[in-house]
Amino acid sequence: MLREVNLGFKPATTDLANTAQKCIRQNNQIDLFEEYFDGEQPELSSETINTKTTMIFKDPNQVKRAVTKISWHPDNLEPRVGVSYAQLRFQQTPPNMPKMSYIWNLNNPNRPERTLEPTSPLCTLVFNHKNADVIVGGAYNGSLQFFDQRKGSSSGIIKPVETTLLEKSHHDPIYDVYWLATSKAGT
Repeated sequence: MLREVNLGFKPATTDLANTAQKCIRQNNQIDLFEEYFDGEQPELSSETINTKTTMIFKDPNQVKRAVTKISWHPDNLEPRVGVSYAQLRFQQTPPNMPKMSYIWNLNNPNRPERTLEPTSPLCTLVFNHKNADVIVGGAYNGSLQFFDQRKGSSSGIIKPVETTLLEKSHHDPIYDVYWLATSKAGT
């Protein structure tokens, strides 16, 4: 029995030694610590990076929330952004947490131009690229909520015109939504 073990040991050791020798030869061919470009100066073609704060949009609520999505208005002539706010920590939302999200006009950053009042805080919102008055929002409770800015009140508060049924909605928060450009309606 000892003789059978020795027969398998010798070929395994020889194979291992050959593999180790091959690796050593490869390492000797490439000197990892050699200076390949000795004396050559690096070219610095990149420009210095400068940033400048142009506007600050503050959440008008007393309870501050995180911004979860910023969506630019598709019409370049109207400098607006839609901003969704939500608390994304599971079951850590305070009882008095507001649900509103806002549409800000870049020409007047002091207060929101319109207020979206969803049934659940929006994690995302996107303007329709064909009809910018229509906005879809993905809510924390998993529902999709559709807003039409033409159907808002005179005070600038817009409630959802349509919401998906919770029984047929996602079971988790919706973190992003896209409009597909496959039809003339832009659905």
